[in-house]
Amino acid sequence: MSSNLSKKCQTENIRTYIISMPPKIQSFVVRKDGFYTICINEALCPEARMKAYRHEVDHITRGDFESDTPTGLLEIRAHRNDRREI
Repeated sequence: MSSNLSKKCQTENIRTYIISMPPKIQSFVVRKDGFYTICINEALCPEARMKAYRHEVDHITRGDFESDTPTGLLEIRAHRNDRREI
């Protein structure tokens, strides 16, 4: 992640970590204590890391954490939006 991206994350109460995860998991986000923490699989190439980061930020900006919609449906919607960006 670039230093500009890192600075932007801190100002938006988003912390980002690149960590070891099982191959099936690309990324996830959790909310706690006023911060969103995005974890990205270290096995991903740089382009896939950015795509995963944008995917998780989209969940935050869409208000998915405040939604009563089941997580599975939120993911289906998010992945449809991801495909539209390609």
